[in-house]
This record gives sequence, structure tokens and C-alpha cells, in this order.
Amino acid sequence: MTKENNMAVLADGEAVITEEMAKSFEDFMKAEVKISETEDATVITAPNKAGSSKSKKSSLGGVTDTDVIGNADSQKSAKPTAKAVSKKATVAIYSERNARWSDVGEIHRGYNFVTREQAEKWLTRKHVREATPEEVASEYGA
Repeated sequence: MTKENNMAVLADGEAVITEEMAKSFEDFMKAEVKISETEDATVITAPNKAGSSKSKKSSLGGVTDTDVIGNADSQKSAKPTAKAVSKKATVAIYSERNARWSDVGEIHRGYNFVTREQAEKWLTRKHVREATPEEVASEYGA
């Protein structure tokens, strides 16, 4: 015996879905999606999802006199904000290899900035030394 693949073929004039299924689809689309005609084009809107908040404010809006759409929030803050500077005393150390110490932290090969307490512990290791401000400045191009 040989297996043959019999493909289903529609007869001329036979519908792919039943009329009942087509009617239920049309009813669903009318209930879920509202299509409205405007002067320029057809606009399709969908209802809000359950649980969505209408109090959310969109950041999109007209940002110029010609009503170009963009981020309307971008014009709110005109002056740049300064980053907060850490007041903790940091120490520059140089490590010859990557290392991780569970109670102290992690350092990578090269220059690392750590707190004074961490530096005291790291300097007990043979591959770590304290870096001078001049060599750190020359490394980072200052």
C-alpha cells in the first residue's frame, strides 16, 4: 500500500467559511471597532482595554505652531539639571586582574574607585596598589 496525500479542494462557488461564521465576525467587528469617516481619511479607533486608566496623560502633542507631533514633555524643562555628586570619599586603586571578594566587592583589571574601607582591604592583596591622582588623570585623558 502507498500513502497518498489528498488535498482538500473547494468546488467552484463553495465558500471557505459558512455564512453563519461570516455574520458573527461582522457583528464582532461592529461591536469592537468603531470606524468613523473624517474629512481627510478613515480613522479606526478601538475601545479602551479593561483596567486601563484614563488618567494617564499622553506625552504626544503639538510642539510647534504648525502642530507637528512630537514629545510635548520635552519643552517643560528648559534648564539642565545637575547630577548629584557623591560626598563619599573614594580612593583610586589599580588592579592587575579582575577580583571579587564577597564582603568587600568586585574590582576589574585597571583603575577602580572604591571607598576608603574597601581600599584598605583590597590593598592587602598582592595584585592591587593605590593609584596616584596624576596617573589616573593621564589614563582618562585629563
